[in-house]
Amino acid sequence: MLQNELENVLIERFLSKFSLSGEDERAVLEGAVLKSFKKDETIYTKDGCQGYAILACGRMRGFVSTSNFKEITVFSLSRGDSCMLCAFCSFGALQVEINLQIEEDTQMILIPKKLFKRLRESYPQVANHALELVAGRFSAAINVMEQALFMPLAQRIINFLEQNGACRGLKITHEQIANHLGSAREAVSRVLKEMQKQGRIEQKRGVVTLK
Repeated sequence: MLQNELENVLIERFLSKFSLSGEDERAVLEGAVLKSFKKDETIYTKDGCQGYAILACGRMRGFVSTSNFKEITVFSLSRGDSCMLCAFCSFGALQVEINLQIEEDTQMILIPKKLFKRLRESYPQVANHALELVAGRFSAAINVMEQALFMPLAQRIINFLEQNGACRGLKITHEQIANHLGSAREAVSRVLKEMQKQGRIEQKRGVVTLK
């Protein structure tokens, strides 16, 4: 059983979206478990679907690995966000393996796979919601990989800084940016240095500010 505060998160972020029977609502409230992860842990999902997760607190990133062992961030999750903990986001013959890295100490509410599978099979609205989640992750993965192949690194860095609020200043290292983009730190440092010369960014005390 979850504590009352976490039950409220589960009700708000999951149960309130669907018209489940009273019996199934109780099954979710009684069956959901709390999982805790430390910063820098990685959740490898190669063992198949682990269930439906809701972040109660913390932050994590979903990433794919390239053929040269680089990692590219395809999405980020923070408090209140939901995720299917599955090995693959797939459509037909296309499969994208996505794993999760913990960026801050994180707690997630997990509806176990057996229970969630029963809900998907019993309620079309739950099945549609799960499909929308998978479709969104798959689309994000494909978009990011297309950018990695065809978009100049400078523009990818600009996009990353914009998406992460660097207009107000973002505390981040060149190594972390490189890890998010699946690039080499040296290449990222070179581009950031050139962008600073052009007046497009400012770097001071480990903070990058996009102008």
